[in-house]
Amino acid sequence: MEDIEMSEESPMNRGWGSEAAPKTGWLRRTWETIIQSQALVLLLFLIIISTIIWLISPRFLEVGNLAVVTRQTSFIALVSLGQMLCLIAGVIDLSVGTTAGFAGICAALLMHNTTMNPYLAMACGLLVGATVGLVNGLLVTRVKLNPFITTLSMSFIISGLILVVTGGWAIPNLPESIQWLGKDSVGSVPVPTIVTLIVAVILAFVLNRTFIGRHIYAIGGNKDAALIVGIQVNRLTTLVYILSGTLSALAGVLMLARLASGQPTVGDTWLLPSFAAPILGGAALNGGAGSVLGTLVGALLMTVIQNAIVMTGMTVYWENVVIGLVLVAAIVLDRVRTAKRG
Repeated sequence: MEDIEMSEESPMNRGWGSEAAPKTGWLRRTWETIIQSQALVLLLFLIIISTIIWLISPRFLEVGNLAVVTRQTSFIALVSLGQMLCLIAGVIDLSVGTTAGFAGICAALLMHNTTMNPYLAMACGLLVGATVGLVNGLLVTRVKLNPFITTLSMSFIISGLILVVTGGWAIPNLPESIQWLGKDSVGSVPVPTIVTLIVAVILAFVLNRTFIGRHIYAIGGNKDAALIVGIQVNRLTTLVYILSGTLSALAGVLMLARLASGQPTVGDTWLLPSFAAPILGGAALNGGAGSVLGTLVGALLMTVIQNAIVMTGMTVYWENVVIGLVLVAAIVLDRVRTAKRG
């Protein structure tokens, strides 16, 4: 306000353009706010991309296709939110995709081979994901293993276990009572999307309004300083891994409900998008930054790109190429942001 008042009182601003100065200042401040918000920049880019896709293929904005996009975004968003928590805390989780698949397989086995209530079996799947996260967290914080090597090894272990227990075959004929969680909609909004939004709101509140969230950011920003001021670094880092495993498992059991079968390949393609989405949304590879909104928009962008490949008639083999390019762009963007902060 002081800048505006000075500009109004300045003799140079009297006469022609005197009424435009405050308006120009307001527009400049609005533009600066937009470009400083990674989520808003990404949202604008998403709108531009969506418009281009719509011009090429008008079916893109049909209600049916939008439902497909938002439903598929839900699964990517859940594993991305878990990855986001890890990135904020300055660690990494390379097992998010396999954890999702393993949780779904475990739940499917319980449904198929026992008389356990299907919803209890799904809860056991979530517990499996939390356990994987706990093991990752303890190995990183207590045994002091490198997060990259630890979670990469865990990913290989879980992939092997999935093949051991399934033989590479799907687990079919699961109860119809759970399928609404993956297939139904409330109005035009898919149930998985509603679940994801509820999770996102809770995470946003925890990160922005509680001491736990502030401490997680502090750990990623400067671990040594966090230790000095008394923050429970090991406990919170382990908690982050538990949450990452649980969110991955949630994506896995929701996909289980959608497919009505336990598929050993679920989650195989989720790892790279789980990195690209939060980094595009403002998360930093070296920790201390990231937002729920940015991650959601990033996940939506990844899904829109995948959907565009199909809608525009491109071969699906281009999907990995495009996702790889987006990930490289996200890493470059992270470097640029880090350089500006430095």
